[in-house]
Amino acid sequence: MDLPRNANLVTAILAVVVLAGIGYGGYRFIKERADKRAVVEVVGETTIELREALKTASPEAAGKIDEKLKVARGWSNVYMADAAEHYLVGAREIAKRRADAARNAQRFAAARRALGAHMNRAGARDSSWIRAASQLKKEVDQAHFDLEGSLNALAGLLQSLPEAQKRLETYVDASLTLEEGLRRKAREQVLDEVKRAALQLQDTRLFVPR
Repeated sequence: MDLPRNANLVTAILAVVVLAGIGYGGYRFIKERADKRAVVEVVGETTIELREALKTASPEAAGKIDEKLKVARGWSNVYMADAAEHYLVGAREIAKRRADAARNAQRFAAARRALGAHMNRAGARDSSWIRAASQLKKEVDQAHFDLEGSLNALAGLLQSLPEAQKRLETYVDASLTLEEGLRRKAREQVLDEVKRAALQLQDTRLFVPR
């Protein structure tokens, strides 16, 4: 009979299964530890990029944060990955809107200067001059509309960021995310920019022919 041989075969198979299980468990443990270290690094670096974006309106910050998102989406702990993704997406969109707002602010300022130069130009204010003034006024209005939109979107993103930060508390220390004082200050500055732009738009309308 081949019972001993079959028994040996079964034993060998069981040994392979057990070793494979141990190997997988060991790999999973190592992967989870690596992911836990990675979330600290990724969140910390994202916050550095976010601070820089709020300070300088760096157009490169959003792209750098987006690269970190790709890393987070590969983590084994789906809950940790999801929490990190919410924070990183929020940070990326804030960086985008801050850069958009800076660019739109420059457009708005340039449009106002062009209109002001036209209004101060000497000579007859004939129909051609009035048409040009009307076109420049439209450009000012459009630039203001775009600026106001990007600023309001930025204010909204800054307002909702704490929700994403709260989801991360289980996995990283709160000090690794954006400071509450800095977030509040940034949002207040954005709202001030909205008011200032509205006053600047109002000023340009005082001397534009209708």
